[in-house]
Amino acid sequence: MRSTRLALLCAASLAWSATAPREARAEDVSSLLEILEENVVSGASRSAERESDAPAMSSVITGAQLKLFGIRRLADALTFLASGVFAHDRMSVPEVGARGVALTRDSNSHVLIVLDGMVVNEQGGGAVFLHDIPIEIVDHIEVVLGPGSVLYGAQAMLGVINVVTKKAADHQGLRASLTLGASPPLDESGNIRAPDVEGIGGEGTAALGFGRRFTLLGQPAGVVAAVDMNRFEGPEVSFRKQRLPVGADGVSVMDLGSHAEPGFWGGPVEEQWFRRKAGAFVRLDVGDLSAVAQATRSRWAAPFMDLHENRVGAYDDARNDNTQTLVLTSVRYRARLSERLEGVARGYFGYSRIERSRYVVGHDPLVPNVPLGVLDPEQCPRGPSGPCRKDALFLSRWVGLELQARYDWAGDGAFTTMAGLDGRFRTSAFEFVAFDELTGKSYGSDPARTRWHGGGSRLEDEAALGAYVQQTLRLFRPLSLNAGIRVDLDSRIPLEYVTNAISPRAALILTPDERVSVKLIYSSAFRAPSFVELYSVSGRLLPNPDGLKPEKVSSLEAVSSFRSGAYSFTAGGFYSDWRDVIELQLLRAKAPSVSRYNNVPGIENYGANLGFETSFLERKLRVGVNSTFAATRRRMSSQQITRNAPFGTGDDVPITVAPQVYGNARISYEVGSGAVSLAAAYMGRRIADQAYYGGDPSNIAPRPEVPPQVELRVAVTGAIPGVKGAGYTLGGQYAFSGHEPYVVGPNQGQPRYLVESGPSADFALKNRLTLFAGIELHLDDDAAAGSPAAAARPSSTATVGRASHGASP
Repeated sequence: MRSTRLALLCAASLAWSATAPREARAEDVSSLLEILEENVVSGASRSAERESDAPAMSSVITGAQLKLFGIRRLADALTFLASGVFAHDRMSVPEVGARGVALTRDSNSHVLIVLDGMVVNEQGGGAVFLHDIPIEIVDHIEVVLGPGSVLYGAQAMLGVINVVTKKAADHQGLRASLTLGASPPLDESGNIRAPDVEGIGGEGTAALGFGRRFTLLGQPAGVVAAVDMNRFEGPEVSFRKQRLPVGADGVSVMDLGSHAEPGFWGGPVEEQWFRRKAGAFVRLDVGDLSAVAQATRSRWAAPFMDLHENRVGAYDDARNDNTQTLVLTSVRYRARLSERLEGVARGYFGYSRIERSRYVVGHDPLVPNVPLGVLDPEQCPRGPSGPCRKDALFLSRWVGLELQARYDWAGDGAFTTMAGLDGRFRTSAFEFVAFDELTGKSYGSDPARTRWHGGGSRLEDEAALGAYVQQTLRLFRPLSLNAGIRVDLDSRIPLEYVTNAISPRAALILTPDERVSVKLIYSSAFRAPSFVELYSVSGRLLPNPDGLKPEKVSSLEAVSSFRSGAYSFTAGGFYSDWRDVIELQLLRAKAPSVSRYNNVPGIENYGANLGFETSFLERKLRVGVNSTFAATRRRMSSQQITRNAPFGTGDDVPITVAPQVYGNARISYEVGSGAVSLAAAYMGRRIADQAYYGGDPSNIAPRPEVPPQVELRVAVTGAIPGVKGAGYTLGGQYAFSGHEPYVVGPNQGQPRYLVESGPSADFALKNRLTLFAGIELHLDDDAAAGSPAAAARPSSTATVGRASHGASP
């Protein structure tokens, strides 16, 4: 990494010195360094380009920054270091929002996450879990804001998070790391209470990586491989007790097991808050051939009860868990067909298996008029012997081929055309099953239909094909144009809605000199209905008889950036219009409740992003600030407007969960072979998820919302004296507020137009404090490799000078 940066510096210095006037050279040294350290991104155009030339607003998080701030999770990297995005954690898996928009419980299906060219989102429901990303071998993370379907197809509605791993040259030798953390318990108000040995939570991450350069078949080659394991055991927390519903006989209709007081939900949680993950990654580069493979296995549990995921499971029981197995592979070959024509072929395969399991102590009566062949996952019929298990299985596997060509008409990168085809075949399946825990016998099984335990299921073979073209044109030196369009055909999209899957983008970019950039961008994106939304059916989840339209978002934004010496300033304004958003809506709130996926009118959103970075004291002291200000409203249908008129709701309502003001700030200082860093993240007031039911105000009073949140993260890194290649990290993370904007417990309320008055709300809790310590050991040829200060230098692939045209991500 260091040698590559030195070579870039020398080459640029020679070119500059040959052309610049002698009297100007001394004063322009800082400008040269500034150009060399400008971020290079590939996620916006799928070709390497300077951040100021990319047709989108973006930010880059380097692997050096991850080490500097002791960050081991992608969610923390986005929250503390990125611009325009945030990740909130509802005691389960984190979900990403951007520019004041978050879609509750979408499992990140509205943001596209790409790892070395592989789409990480599974193809059944579009879900992606941030803990699947192997942080240990990350070179840099590009956060590209705004719609990105023009080159990537479905799901890139909030933006694209492009994760680029290290090459063998930057990951030489054997590297091992171990990080341990501890968190004190919380009381019912989310406050830290006096710790005891049994109530302390812990987190441990262990990683082992290897990199080596060599020659294979006469070609330069390199391999990077890594395995990592993470285990989080949440601290003991307590929820306020809420009375459970009772039947006509006055007896509670639910038995929540031995960890709950009879007739109540709530109390201490000791077992049902955890996350465990094991993963492996390998990357092989041989000349123009690159192959990548990743496999992860994860299991997690969240302790709260809500309307969607944890409705009737036994309280604080570790058997109420979720598991996922994910396998991704990609092989890419780049061919230089002539001096001006380059072709890329990429084949890929993916497999995902997600299982959600709920353990129920008491059996329920059958749902009236619901045949056992299509079981309701919320019901455990009175069975032979023991407790009931309710499982939901979602399977998806996909295989695809992408062909891409890029032609440089003039040979100087001023007029370049890129065109591509991306086709894939998918197979998706779901099954809801209830079975006896002791005997393993499933209820309502038809052995002829059994693919899993038994019960209702659906299996679909699907296909998708996308064609895209992108044209870049530098009209004259200060002015360039980037325009493109993509058309997608998908078996999930009826032909009458194909126009919703046409995704144009146009960007006009003005760069009067190397320090100033002004961009005007129009872009759009879509998301096809997922297999889960189209076909999932149970006694309480009904299909949509009219089908579902693809979601669509269009965005208009202006971005300007200015660099002068050590200072960098970015400002952008945006407006976006979301249409036909797919949402799970309650059709009947009273028990038994019934839901259905519907298209809703959409979201209107506008605001501004600001960013500032600088450095002092020979770049040892670095400071950065990012902020977002947004106004986001959810449009209501004419029927909703009419029925909620008595409550003064109006034509639209605020969006839930997403903060409208948020941002982060960071400062770091290199001290000898180490560094001290401090990062802060801010989220403004957030309205809770159950404040509105599909746009209808709920009867929870007062309107549930959580106060602003401030989180601080401090880390100290350094080299261990006397141990070559060894480094340490010490630090902590503290949250000032103890709640997340998700309503928990049976007091969920109902739409206000049905029942005007309702209960008050309790909220999911936030892990308030974590203290951590880590050690790294680098066994390679660079004696300074173990020094955090050395590691903190920018990566050669993330920060270089004028990017070569035609480079691939």
